[in-house]
Amino acid sequence: MTITPTTQLRALRIGFLKELEPTLIDPARIVEALDESVGCNNFDVVGLEEDIDLFVDDDGALNGSRLNLRATIIAHLLGKPAVLFGNAVALGCDPNTGESISLTDAQVQRLTAGIATRPGPTVIDQLAVGLSAFPGLVAMLRRH
Repeated sequence: MTITPTTQLRALRIGFLKELEPTLIDPARIVEALDESVGCNNFDVVGLEEDIDLFVDDDGALNGSRLNLRATIIAHLLGKPAVLFGNAVALGCDPNTGESISLTDAQVQRLTAGIATRPGPTVIDQLAVGLSAFPGLVAMLRRH
């Protein structure tokens, strides 16, 4: 029997406190690998601009996971005003097939810059709406 090696998918894990964490996802067991990396049993996909998919805990808000401000900001910056809880994993998406693929250098740069740069006033206003249940956090975003 011949076993063909698979190429690992280049991804970024977006946790609560750490910088974006480069990680590899095994495409031969992508569902299990994403469950492990996100840290949940059921994940959802948030489709972002620039052919980036964010895999998040589908039940994060219900199961007591912490608000993931980093992932929430990324989602808002890239066209999807969603409030996200728990860990997130970013992968590329083939726009023709919808298949998960490795992040490109440009996508990694966009995600990294999105975390490192203060959101503009329009994004902060969108965040304020979505994060209205967290008034202290909204006040902090508006101050900085």
